[in-house]
Amino acid sequence: MPAMYHPPDGQKLFGYMEQHISFIRKAAIAAFVGLSIACLFLLVAYAANFFFLVFGGILFGVLISGLTSLFSRLTGLRYSLSMVVVCLLILLLIGGTGWLLAPKISRQVDQLSETLPQAIRQTEAKLARSGWGQRLLQGLPSQPSQLMPEQKDVLSRVTGIFSATLGTLVNFLIVLITGLYLASSPTNYKEGLVELINPPYRERVSQVLDKCYHTLANWFISRSITMTVVGVASGVGVALLGIPFPVVLGIIAGATNFIPNFGPYIAVAPAMLLAFAQEPKLALYVFLLYMGIQSLEGYILTPLLDKKFVSVPPALLLFGQVLLGLMVGVVGVLFASPLIAVLRVIVGELYVKDVLEKRRTAASATGR
Repeated sequence: MPAMYHPPDGQKLFGYMEQHISFIRKAAIAAFVGLSIACLFLLVAYAANFFFLVFGGILFGVLISGLTSLFSRLTGLRYSLSMVVVCLLILLLIGGTGWLLAPKISRQVDQLSETLPQAIRQTEAKLARSGWGQRLLQGLPSQPSQLMPEQKDVLSRVTGIFSATLGTLVNFLIVLITGLYLASSPTNYKEGLVELINPPYRERVSQVLDKCYHTLANWFISRSITMTVVGVASGVGVALLGIPFPVVLGIIAGATNFIPNFGPYIAVAPAMLLAFAQEPKLALYVFLLYMGIQSLEGYILTPLLDKKFVSVPPALLLFGQVLLGLMVGVVGVLFASPLIAVLRVIVGELYVKDVLEKRRTAASATGR
């Protein structure tokens, strides 16, 4: 006689349905999180210029606010008055430096712009004398017409350059004004942002924002020190090697050091061209000089500063530069380092500490 079918009782049926509902809920949450992340990436890619302008304004605001707070503590002046004094001192410093060094820098820049094309032609002539140099030159345009735009394209190119310059100036002014507004009353802006958070989490978010602020301030200090050291060392080094325009080359080396990993290779190019035009062996010395300075900066100076100020893992930084460079171009590479430093703080505080460590503590308490 076949066994009779016994339908599950109400309790088993309820448990069965509850398991399926729980699975559906988890799948829906995972799908929503994945869709939200995809939408966030699309939004960042679509409005990247806006986000990086805001981030640039925040960086400038942190710089002014940090200097103002330091000046206020040292002098005892009110924050608002200290900010006015700090801005005036920065303008005087820039103006005084420009007044003292502008003639020499301008003269060297003009001479450099005239010398670099000659150095390129001399380099091509020297390369053409060797077999490997001829093979290298085969991939370069050989006719002047290939290097110079046609007359009908000149107007469009000039218009494009003018538009790009105007756009850069407008972006710079937006960053400048945004930073000044943020630095004028940072507490009000932070409290306004915290008010958007659910009340039980406001205190924690306020703590994370404070830590992000101190991280960016420390990043500025660390980067300023490395830029100064690299710029001075490069300028002195090329002067000792007899390379012309050491002041301009030192400024280029210091400024491009703002971009980790890629900046040194941008800085070494004009110095090597000038050296190669004088003597090929001298270009090798210049390359070794720049790489030596970068090695000292990367293996000695930066680790010492990381222990004191802020640390960004080199592999993570390189990955972030490549990713942001592919997404938004040069601006992404430029801001990758401070952005990754802030994201590390946010992920470390809100996810690692507040989620993973609490789960681990709860699991240990229950003996699982």
